[in-house]
Amino acid sequence: MKPNVFQETAAAVAKRFGVSVKALRVYEDAGLLKPARTVAGWRIYRQPEIERLSAILALKQLGLPLKRIGDLLRGSGDLSAALALQEAALEDAKSEAENALALVRAARAKLQGKQHLSPDELGKLVRSTAMSEMKWSPKMEALAQKHYTPEQLQELRARPFTEDDQARVGAAWAQVFADIDALGPNADPSTPQALEIGRRAQALIAEFTQGDPALFKAAGAMNREAMADPDLAQQMPTKPNHWRFMGRVFEELKK
Repeated sequence: MKPNVFQETAAAVAKRFGVSVKALRVYEDAGLLKPARTVAGWRIYRQPEIERLSAILALKQLGLPLKRIGDLLRGSGDLSAALALQEAALEDAKSEAENALALVRAARAKLQGKQHLSPDELGKLVRSTAMSEMKWSPKMEALAQKHYTPEQLQELRARPFTEDDQARVGAAWAQVFADIDALGPNADPSTPQALEIGRRAQALIAEFTQGDPALFKAAGAMNREAMADPDLAQQMPTKPNHWRFMGRVFEELKK
């Protein structure tokens, strides 16, 4: 072994990349990493393993599961390919943020000039900033592929769902969540106000699922996992307490 060859221990690599040694073992068990061994059996990471780990972590930040990462890194897959995917995702996010920022700045300039924003301008501003908060990221795409069947995804993407439809449904859900908050903590799910909110929520769910129980189950599972993820939860337009309360309201509506 040449003394000038770069190599680090598992502990040093974990510290360098901000991951745990256990995570390195998980990647190794999944066949994504294969560190060399010393005569004493200690794992050592050289330049190829370091680059491989960089690619794994770059793809993991996009929300891809380990199996998908393994598929991408087989054959010609390398750090360059992983970074290209990450760059594309960041460019999409940058474009959305820049568009939203331009609208916010234009709105501020108009207000500073003692002008009012029209309803159309306000609506466009709200939709733009909302989309920048809750964008369809690669992480969300990975969740969708996990919980929906290919046939379900194909059917959903084939629907004629316009930007106006998106704005309408988004505004309707936002109103549902705001009305739940307005009821206050420990609200009674059997009150007329709560039941009316529940009926509106059920109508929105029915519009999405079109009466398909399997689609309802997949959507619920994806929603729960998204809200359990610290990164995605911050982007979600709702909170777990909203769905817990709606579950209680739905039980009341069954009666």
